[in-house]
Amino acid sequence: MVDKVTGEVPKERADSRRKRLRLIEAARAAIAERGLQASTTDITERAEVGVGTLYRRFGSKEALVADVLIDGISEIQSWADAALEDPDPWAGLSGFLFAFTEAQLANLGLAEFTSGNARELPAEVAERGSVLADSIDRLVRRAQDHGVLRADVTWRDLVLISIAPMGGTECLGATRGEGQWRRTIAIALDGLRSPAASILPPD
Repeated sequence: MVDKVTGEVPKERADSRRKRLRLIEAARAAIAERGLQASTTDITERAEVGVGTLYRRFGSKEALVADVLIDGISEIQSWADAALEDPDPWAGLSGFLFAFTEAQLANLGLAEFTSGNARELPAEVAERGSVLADSIDRLVRRAQDHGVLRADVTWRDLVLISIAPMGGTECLGATRGEGQWRRTIAIALDGLRSPAASILPPD
C-alpha cells in the first residue's frame, strides 16, 4: 500500500519480514520432504505462524510453493550457467550432472517438477524449466563440439540419466547405499565420453 502523504511504499516491519522468511524456509523444508503437495498446516507449523499469516503474505499456499520452486530452479540454472562458462567442457557438463542429480535426490518437490508430476503451477515455473532445458542442451552441444562427448547423445539422455538413481533401493539382495548415486553417475559419464564404443539404439 502506498503512503498517501509521501507517495512511498512503507518498508516491511521487522517482525513481518521474519515471519515471511520463516514461511519460505518452512516451505522449502516441507516441499523437499513431502513434495509439492505439502500441506498448509505442515508449512505453517514448521514456521510457527498461523494459516492466516501465510495467506496474508503470499495469497495462497500454491503461490508460496511456486515461489520456492522458482528459487530452486533458479539455483540449478546458475549451476548450468557456470558450467557453460567452465573452460573445460567435460568438467562443466559432468559437474553439472552430479549437482543436478543430487538436487533432485535431496528435494522431492523438485524431483516431482522435473519428472512432470507437478500440476497447477504458474506458467513462469514451466518457462524456467524450458530455459534450463535449453541450457542443458547447450552444455551437451558444446561438449560435442569439443569432441569430448559422444555425438549421438542428446540433452534428453543427460536429464534422464540424472533421475536414474531415484529408483528402488534393493535388487537381488544388493542394497543401494547413500553414496551409490555417485557411482551410478560416474559409470554413466564413462559411457558418455567420446569416442563411443558402440552405437546407441534409437530414442
